[in-house]
Amino acid sequence: MAASRRLCRRGCCIFGFTGGPDNLWYITPQGKLHGSHVTPTDHTYFVHNKLRDYERQADAVRSGGSPKPWSPPFDVKSPADGLIVDIGTFPFGPAPEGYTGTLEDYRVIIWHSCKVSSIFIHLGGLALEILEVTGQLEGGSRGWSASRGGQSIPVKAGQVIGKVGAQGIDFSVHDTRVTLEGFQVPEHYQGEAWKIHTVDPFDYFEEPVRSQLLEKNPRKAAPYGGKIDYDIKGRLVGNWFLEGTVDYSGGGLKEQSKFCGNRPCPYWNGHLAIAYDHIDPEQIRISIGGETGIPRDACNICQAVYGVKGNAPDPATIDAASGLVKYDLVAREFIDNTGIREPTRNAEDQVLGVFLAQVLDDTSIKVEAIPGRTSSQVTGFSESARLYHR
Repeated sequence: MAASRRLCRRGCCIFGFTGGPDNLWYITPQGKLHGSHVTPTDHTYFVHNKLRDYERQADAVRSGGSPKPWSPPFDVKSPADGLIVDIGTFPFGPAPEGYTGTLEDYRVIIWHSCKVSSIFIHLGGLALEILEVTGQLEGGSRGWSASRGGQSIPVKAGQVIGKVGAQGIDFSVHDTRVTLEGFQVPEHYQGEAWKIHTVDPFDYFEEPVRSQLLEKNPRKAAPYGGKIDYDIKGRLVGNWFLEGTVDYSGGGLKEQSKFCGNRPCPYWNGHLAIAYDHIDPEQIRISIGGETGIPRDACNICQAVYGVKGNAPDPATIDAASGLVKYDLVAREFIDNTGIREPTRNAEDQVLGVFLAQVLDDTSIKVEAIPGRTSSQVTGFSESARLYHR
């Protein structure tokens, strides 16, 4: 506790050291919708520039070449002085295709002051100085936490804390002096208490590092670090939770007893986000956690996140007086020659289904996704429509 109070007296922390912008391929801003991240993602993705080498090695092994021993290519360094207070572990898995060995996987929380923290996810290894304190950590275990009787681990700006993962790292900054206004019910996110305090990480870096990082960021609209909170009371836009759930974590989900395939449905199965693209915020995105009936192979890169044909109407303008609204869901595709792998463009001629939505009141909507149909072929809801709340 004494160490924490000492950091508090330093005031606001400005990150001045990142540990290698030249090693980055690109940075994906916050707010990405994909897969299990049905609602906008509360962290950036720092993608390193060795990823393409790994893919070439995988191709070589598929063609009869020999695998190589796996070793993470770059160090990860603390961006500022701070205290490591928690290290979580994910289940360790095999090394990337084309390599032998084990891919370690850690989540590290550093408090840089009494208000500002950073979170690193998917570190591919921990520094020896850290392991001397924590001991060897097993994949999928409870990990290590100062709250369980340990001492916080002090780190300096630029000190190595670990290694990058197979593709890079997830990185976020959180400031408890900031509470995002675009979450209609902040209490829904109490299971991930940091989420409502997520800030634009670029704003916490000093020059010239800030500009060097922004050069790696394909988003050219403010806020440059992306946006995750879109709720507007009484409007269609934002995050919604399936009736029977009570919050982001899926608490109270009556459907927890239901199965998705041969396994219990995950918590995000009850999520729905009607928001905007993380790189091109002019583009509407509809992200659905539950089963849509749209075949995965109809758009492998969509991951249940769809564009809207004609990109209208804007969900921020839709309220109860709007009545039933129909969106033709379209596939998304990569834009050639951008140097990044983000499907930011709509495939307007590839309609996958129709999404019906109606705002019922300030906290409830009725929706239905109908695969293989267009808006002109559907007149209204069927018995399969579902209610969502927030």
